[in-house]
Amino acid sequence: MPANNEGQRGTTRTLLRGLTLLEMISEAREGATVTELAAGSDLDKGTVSRLLSTLRDAGWAYQSEDRRYRLAGKALALSHDYTNRVDLRALAMPLLSELRDEWNETVHLGVIEGNEVVYVERLAPTASVQVVSIVGQRMPIASTAMGRAFLSALPAEERERRAKEQELVARTERSITDPADFLAEVITSAERGYAVDREENDVETTCVGSAVTDVSGRPIATISVSGPSYRMNPQVEKVGHSCAEAAASISAALGDASKQ
Repeated sequence: MPANNEGQRGTTRTLLRGLTLLEMISEAREGATVTELAAGSDLDKGTVSRLLSTLRDAGWAYQSEDRRYRLAGKALALSHDYTNRVDLRALAMPLLSELRDEWNETVHLGVIEGNEVVYVERLAPTASVQVVSIVGQRMPIASTAMGRAFLSALPAEERERRAKEQELVARTERSITDPADFLAEVITSAERGYAVDREENDVETTCVGSAVTDVSGRPIATISVSGPSYRMNPQVEKVGHSCAEAAASISAALGDASKQ
């Protein structure tokens, strides 16, 4: 046990030192040298060099021609994702409110984690009969309009690969369980700009969803309009177009030039 605990303490200490260096690099607008990082972290140059070598090999930092270290792809991607999510709520809420008011149905904003959709916002309608859901709720990509909308906005090869990775479980008797049919539905969703879940996730509930894309054109979130099938089915195409327009407006605000 003592040897194991000592190993754990050593691993934790190394991790904390590496994170400290990343924080210092992120705060240095012009990058930072080994000497500067050693002085600021109270570590010797040899230790700093070894830690930086690990961070560089793992894709978290890189050394430019001027010998200064800067944040690399993984760190920048993490920061970019966080910024998108923070800005996303602020930019999306007015448009989501308009969408909710236009159709008087439940509107969701969600993000994708693995093969699940996570609800991060829910706007409730005034209708007495409405879809029941909660913020933080997780749903499968495959059976939801939001999940399919996300897949539909991916590049063609990635879209097909991700579609084939989905576990097609029959949540209701209307759920699509055939891989070829599922891929065809995702492609159709891409062509029309919105996806439809016709009682495939919940009985008597119909949902339409569209993807929100960022400055790179990649999907980072999805929005949806959900309601009882008896209200949604007669107007699902109109609701779908409204959902797609709202998603495009949010995407444009996030910097996707193709949606402006």
